[in-house]
Amino acid sequence: MVARVMCFEFGGSSFGFSRRNSPLRLNFIFKSSRMFASPSSSSGKKQEFSCIPQSVRKNEHVLKIGHEICLHIGTDLKGSRKAMFGAGLSGDVLVLGLQTLLRERGFYMGYKVLCVDDQEDQRLAIRMSLKGYAEVLGVENIQEAKRILLRENIDLVLLDVGLGDESGINGVKLIKSEFPDIDVVMLSGQHDPKIVVEAIHAGASDYLTKPFSSEEFFAVFALVLKNRNLRERYEALVSGQNDFNQDREIIFTGPAFKKVLKQAGQLKGYQANVFVMGETGTGKEYIARYIHQREDDPARPFIAVNCAAIPENLIEAELFGVEKGAYTGALQRRIGRFELADGGDIFLDEIGTLKLDLQAKILRVLQEKEFVRLGGSAATKANFRVIAASNENIEDKVSRGEFRMDLYHRLRVIQLDLPALRDRKEDIPALVAHFFSKHSKQGVTKTIHPQALEKLMEYSWPGNVRELENVVQSLIILSQKNSIQETDLPAWALNGIHVGKNAKVSHFVANFSASSGAPFDQQQSLKEYTQYAEKMYIQEVLGMTKWDKSKAARVLDVGRTTLYSKLKEFNLL
Repeated sequence: MVARVMCFEFGGSSFGFSRRNSPLRLNFIFKSSRMFASPSSSSGKKQEFSCIPQSVRKNEHVLKIGHEICLHIGTDLKGSRKAMFGAGLSGDVLVLGLQTLLRERGFYMGYKVLCVDDQEDQRLAIRMSLKGYAEVLGVENIQEAKRILLRENIDLVLLDVGLGDESGINGVKLIKSEFPDIDVVMLSGQHDPKIVVEAIHAGASDYLTKPFSSEEFFAVFALVLKNRNLRERYEALVSGQNDFNQDREIIFTGPAFKKVLKQAGQLKGYQANVFVMGETGTGKEYIARYIHQREDDPARPFIAVNCAAIPENLIEAELFGVEKGAYTGALQRRIGRFELADGGDIFLDEIGTLKLDLQAKILRVLQEKEFVRLGGSAATKANFRVIAASNENIEDKVSRGEFRMDLYHRLRVIQLDLPALRDRKEDIPALVAHFFSKHSKQGVTKTIHPQALEKLMEYSWPGNVRELENVVQSLIILSQKNSIQETDLPAWALNGIHVGKNAKVSHFVANFSASSGAPFDQQQSLKEYTQYAEKMYIQEVLGMTKWDKSKAARVLDVGRTTLYSKLKEFNLL
């Protein structure tokens, strides 16, 4: 049993520190009453935890971290509480080591701490108080600290407010100016509110009064890590949002797409996983975002992952995240897409391209609602809805042993089938009008002649809506007229040609030079003309292979990565 307990109560949930032998442990006691039995009590009578040392009662950081922990993990303990019966003690009791606590909140031990203090005995005292919990490097001035920060991967700087002739406040400013991602905690022999305010304004993350215990240090450290984690999540989320073009809309007039939107709208309020099937360019990501936006929750994250666009050796790290030092070059902890999607939706596009071993790991994430970062050992909780998508027949891949049946069924709770553009040609006029409005220069209005529009409706559009948008954009840019005529269309659209998989690619070469879709323009540079030709040729090959990018790469005799970079360059993804 625990030798002694220090316990604080926060609205019915209690928080306390205790020691058993040497390892630091935490006790969480969730009871509705303020009266508890001390595990060390020999009388068996219930007594209130009031034996809190004066230094701890007055320590704002200890109280703060207790409150934070109760708020942020208390709701997750329903399934993991451990019944523990001692002398007169009954109820749910959870005893966690501090290291375990930090791991469960997404942190890990083995941190490097840099202590900047001009007194050697103080540096030694701090090193001894944190022994077994963190590696402490000590220096006596700011210049030495900067050299260490350049050489070592430091997680936290403890900076004394007085460094002989140097000012610790100025030291914070210098460190933060050159190493903005490093957190600095100020140290002082006395608690001076004025110095605390100055330190925080200078960029310090927190403040500790010497001497401090390991409990007090980790109370501050846990808050620093929590805030760092929130910053990383925010930055990653903002970066992810910038990858999506918010200007594109779902345009439809006919019943085919209306049915899909109605089904998607019925998913509001449910956490059931969704599988979106459809050819390339049919709008799978936009349906996924439509499902997400129907929840009307601005704080709910949406994380999109193109599984085929990420190299095979990087996709696991991208999804699961990476711990610092997991491999050469992993200089800092990186949050993965699963963690970013916690509490929201993750869109896994082209999920059929994933290898079987990674499929098994994703299945476990869906089953257990937790995962382990690369290089880590502790599980991180994450609860999200998966919206998966594929342009391949996943059932065929299952029958060939290329996709796990159990994962397929777990993902396909709800299936949405997106119609190809050739199956909803009644939507083409509205789509063309939208793309003309979107891509025309401001103040310049271009239109399309009815006969030209009719030819566009006759074409089978193997690249679907994306291909249609690219064609309209090229017509707007390359045509010198305000009204697009039938003769302005490329030859393959003019003749209603759909290049089948057995057709010769030379068909494109034979027709391109005669195509009025690429008119000769004396003001057009060779680079512009060849870029256009390259884009059209890639589109033709993709149409020939039914947008199978692996086959297209083989036909084009380029690597898959090169093809993806070209698709991104030409806005074909």
